[in-house]
Order: sequence, then structure tokens, then C-alpha cells
Amino acid sequence: FNKAPDTPLSTLSQSSEEIRRLPGGLEDVVRAISILPGVAQVESGRNDLIVRGGAPSENLFIVDNIEVPNINHFGTQGSSGGPLSYINLDFVENTSFSTGGFGAKYGDKLSSVLSISLRDGRKDQLGGKATIAASQFGLNLEGPTSTSGSFLFSARRSYLDFIFKAAGFGFVPEYWDFLGRLNYQLGMKDQLNILAVAALDNVKYFNDTQDKRFENSRVLGSDQNQAVGGITWQHLFEKGYSTVTFGQSYVDYQFQQSDSNLVPIFSNQSLEHESSLRGDVFFHAFRSMEVSLGVLSKVVRFKSDIFLKPFETRFGDSLSVNTTYNATAFKGAAYGQVSQVWGKSRLTAGGRIDYFNLIDKFVFSPRVSYTVAFSPISNLNWSVGRYYQAPSYVWLVANPQNRSLNFVGVNQYVVGIDHMLRADTKVSVEVYYKSYFDYPA
Repeated sequence: FNKAPDTPLSTLSQSSEEIRRLPGGLEDVVRAISILPGVAQVESGRNDLIVRGGAPSENLFIVDNIEVPNINHFGTQGSSGGPLSYINLDFVENTSFSTGGFGAKYGDKLSSVLSISLRDGRKDQLGGKATIAASQFGLNLEGPTSTSGSFLFSARRSYLDFIFKAAGFGFVPEYWDFLGRLNYQLGMKDQLNILAVAALDNVKYFNDTQDKRFENSRVLGSDQNQAVGGITWQHLFEKGYSTVTFGQSYVDYQFQQSDSNLVPIFSNQSLEHESSLRGDVFFHAFRSMEVSLGVLSKVVRFKSDIFLKPFETRFGDSLSVNTTYNATAFKGAAYGQVSQVWGKSRLTAGGRIDYFNLIDKFVFSPRVSYTVAFSPISNLNWSVGRYYQAPSYVWLVANPQNRSLNFVGVNQYVVGIDHMLRADTKVSVEVYYKSYFDYPA
């Protein structure tokens, strides 16, 4: 059981094999964390997670040091979740999931951080496997590219559309996903990783009868194209290491719902494109002191065309939307953190500054954590911190006044103890309190 300096509590690391063996996990990295303490699902069969009372939009996903808006097929815009993850578990090295109290390195999310590290490909020879699962089939390939590098590649497709169509359903979902990764050792102290992931989701309608058109009028079609890519350079030096990552994420949403006469009721055509550059440095200032510093910048292109047919609510209000929005935005962040060891205790203190120019606001997030061993096998841990999250891009579309929103904020307080029963068995108990503010409704 490893304990990171900036997350002494509320964090669990799992290897890919632990996730694979998990009952009911379906070899899905998100489904595996949905059964952890403090985590609930909005509804069975979807990966929309409520972490310690927070909304699904408050969860951060990181794949090989690249922030990803959502790692699920058929996700919800401005939030996260979906029926299943598009990250191939065969290529996962390990995951780290924090349900709160995480350090200053991560921000712009209020409740949780799921960090996924992918493994290197095999370096001895070319290999792979073909799979047929409950809902999909696919092919994996991996092998060496040279004496200093290796690659991974996978392609998967669902076959539920064949089953749904044969069963006479009025609509069928189908998806593809692809993952490619290349790593190269530049020398004894430098390594380069290149990542590319794509997920293609589509809903097909069969409106050949009146009954099917009526049933489909209650279905919101969700066609989505997602792509994530990036390059990471890691360099080791005498007392630490540095990491520089350039990342890209692209999500194209096409939502559509029509009545039984095929007249549109609602449509949403949106594009969210983020280009990010991240730099992190970790080093030992002294034997007992660790220092972390980092900066993050994002250039965001967002455009949306939303139509909602006028209708009367049960409260007598009339709602309708017919608007377009096209903007290029900038997000920036910087953080610093110091971790000091005194005898059997460790104190970690840091802070983070975030900026979002579409609402033109800066916020500062101070965070402190402390852990002390009151016996060789027992620890007392606590954490206090403030966390901020910028409004989702789609929140800014329907009403111009929404561009005056503040960052959503929460103060988190966590205290807990952990005790080792054996070398491979740990028991932990935690109590947390979260106080939200500036949350729009």
C-alpha cells in the first residue's frame, strides 16, 4: 500500500489485474471505482459517478498525464459518465483514484481525480490477441519498434446493433474505439511517450412504422466523436524529475430528438476542442523536504448551436432555446507544494491559482494535509482544502448572463485513521465534510 505525500488519505491505487478480477467490474476502469467507499452511481448501467455527494461533472480524468473531458462512450456534455469506458484495460498499468483531499497539482474539479497510467508494449517480439466479449469484439497488437521503443494498438467495435436490429428495436447504439501508444527511450535520463485515442459513437433509428416512431420520440439520440492525443517528455535529474506534456482533446456532440411525426423537438450540435501544455517539476530540496511546481495552459475552442422547441412546463413556465455561441477561450493554472517530514509525521502544504477568461476570474485554492504514525502500523491523517471548478462550456450558451458566473467552490475537510492488519490487509475509516458555495441552479 503506497501513500503519496500530497494524498495521505482518500486514495486507492489498483493494478490492471486487480481491476480485471473485480466481481462486476466488467474490465472497466470506471466501473471498478464505482463500488468504492464514498462513490455511488446515478443509475445502474452507467458510469455517471457521485463521489462524496458531488455531481458527475465534478470528476477529473487523466490518461498518461493528459486531462480528458470524459473517458466513456455516449457521455453527457458538460459532465461525465456513459455506459462504459473506452480505455482498453489490457493496456493499463495501474490507476490511482482520489475521492477527496487531493493536492494542489490537480484542480478545476471539485470531487475526485482518476489518474490512469498506461504500460509500455512488449519489447521481445510482436504479439496480440483477439477478443469477443459480452457487447464487443476487438484486436490488440503490441511489440518493439526498435531497441529503445515499443508500441501498443487496439481496435474494438460493439455488436449490440446487430442484436438490437434482429430483435426489432426501433433504435440501436453502436460504437468503435481505438487506442495507440508509442514509447521511446531517448537516453538513460529521457523518455518520450506518444498517445492517441479515438471513440466513435452513433445511434441509428429505424422509423419504418408508426409504433417505432412513437417509441423513438422518447429517445435522445447521441452521436459523438471523441479524440485524445498527446506527447509527454520525462527527464530525470540528480534530485528529481520534470515532465512536459502537450495534449489535445476533441469532442463533437450531435444530439437530436424528434416527435412521432419526425419534427425536431431538441437539437444540440457542439464542438469542444482543447489544446493544453503542462509542465511539472518534482525535486528534493533537502533530504526531508520534497517540492512540486507546475503550470498548465489551455486554449479552448467551443461552439454550439442549440434548439429547444417552446413548451409549457408543469409550473406554467414557457421554455425555449434557439441560440448559437462560438468562442475561443483560455484557461491557465499554476501550483506549488512543499512536503516536509518531521520524525514520524509529514506535513504537506500548497496552493493553486486558476484562471478562465470567458468569465474573467482568478481563484486561489490553498490546501494542507498531515499524517502522523502513532504506532508502526497505524496512522492518523487529515486534510483541509479549497477546490474550484470553472463553469462547463455548455452552461455559457443558453443565456448571456451565464457568462457572469463564478467558479463553483467547495471547502473540504477530511480526517481518518488507517491500520495494517497484515502486510496485505489495511483497514481505514474516514469522516469528511464538504461545504459548497457559488453553485448555480
